[in-house]
Amino acid sequence: MSDSAYFHETAGEPAAAGRIVAIDADLPEIVLAQGLRSRPLVGTNLLASFVRYQPNTVAPRHAHEEEQIFVVLEGELEITLGEDVRRVRAGDAALIPAWVSHTVRSFDEPAYQLDVFSPPRKAMLALLEALHLGE
Repeated sequence: MSDSAYFHETAGEPAAAGRIVAIDADLPEIVLAQGLRSRPLVGTNLLASFVRYQPNTVAPRHAHEEEQIFVVLEGELEITLGEDVRRVRAGDAALIPAWVSHTVRSFDEPAYQLDVFSPPRKAMLALLEALHLGE
């Protein structure tokens, strides 16, 4: 048993049973753009999107109302966040507040990234619904 308050037991009721998945086997694949595919895992208050970039692929400049955390898992990407342009590698992350314009591109090798949105990104939920993949 931990003495840390971080790991204390709570008295609340679970909102859901929880879910363990194999990302490539259990999550639907959504084509976001040419060379850009996502496998979303949707919760009540957040959405995780596991994104694969083919070489030399661009996620066009955009902004959205949801807050986003961007984490590079494999490879190398260039992210433009507002006016800040950075080359990021596995282990690097960015916090993207609501309505901040951003774009991402891969280089000559594939890359893999995790996005976490809170609340769940409405555009992704709409794509899932259109493809009849919503839960």
